[in-house]
Amino acid sequence: MVEETDGIEEAFEGQVRILVTAAGQVAERLARAREQALRRAQAHSEQQAREMQSRLEAERRAARAELASVYRADWWDRATPEQIGHAYQVARAWAHEDPEAVRAEQRIRDELRSRYGVDADNAGGAPADVQNAIRRAEHDRAHADGERSREQAERAEAHRLLRDVDHEERRADYARAAARHEPDPDERLRAAAEAEQREATADHLRADGRAMYDSAERRQTTAHELEAKGIDRQLVATKMRADVSQGRPATEALRVTSKTTKARKTRPRAPQRQRSGLDR
Repeated sequence: MVEETDGIEEAFEGQVRILVTAAGQVAERLARAREQALRRAQAHSEQQAREMQSRLEAERRAARAELASVYRADWWDRATPEQIGHAYQVARAWAHEDPEAVRAEQRIRDELRSRYGVDADNAGGAPADVQNAIRRAEHDRAHADGERSREQAERAEAHRLLRDVDHEERRADYARAAARHEPDPDERLRAAAEAEQREATADHLRADGRAMYDSAERRQTTAHELEAKGIDRQLVATKMRADVSQGRPATEALRVTSKTTKARKTRPRAPQRQRSGLDR
């Protein structure tokens, strides 16, 4: 007698096939785009080439942090099709440049085969569904690039503010010296007032610069940590935006959500359908 199923596992497996197929195609596009961006930077100037290399190195480190979760059985027990597709995309996108990505990709392939019977090279999926997943992934990527650009702008502004701090502090030192050594009493009073004003300005600039720098760095680090724990990327992105607008720690905002995640048995059960989070 053939055992009947409720279709949940089949639906889950079908989503995995679609998103893995889409992830492989998006990953190849991302790898080519990265190579082209590096060549353009090298052709433009040594400075731009160094900046691009620095950016790519930071992205590579972030990719390694994201891929750390694929070696954990508990991550696979809870992973959604979107999370699996995203992990495969990240690994494929960096496999030509990073041996750690090659190792992670192989682990993902092994898990796909053993858990779902999916061959990553021939995962399948209806072409229309795959194209929809690719469009969602590229939309998410564009949004993530916008977030990254904003973080870079915040860090640049933070460095500018801290440079202004140095300038104000030097001017305050000059004014304090004048307040001690100027022969004219009025000039000494004026210099003392200027020193006090510049010290206050430096303190404000320092506080603003540190807050801006810490905010950008903390959000980026927190986002990577939350995603590595298996929390959906779309949810993490939403909480990061809320963190910016409300000043609320993202870990606190996600605490309730993370507690609701439960492990599945050997065969996964499909969660409620979510929007694809293939790319970052």
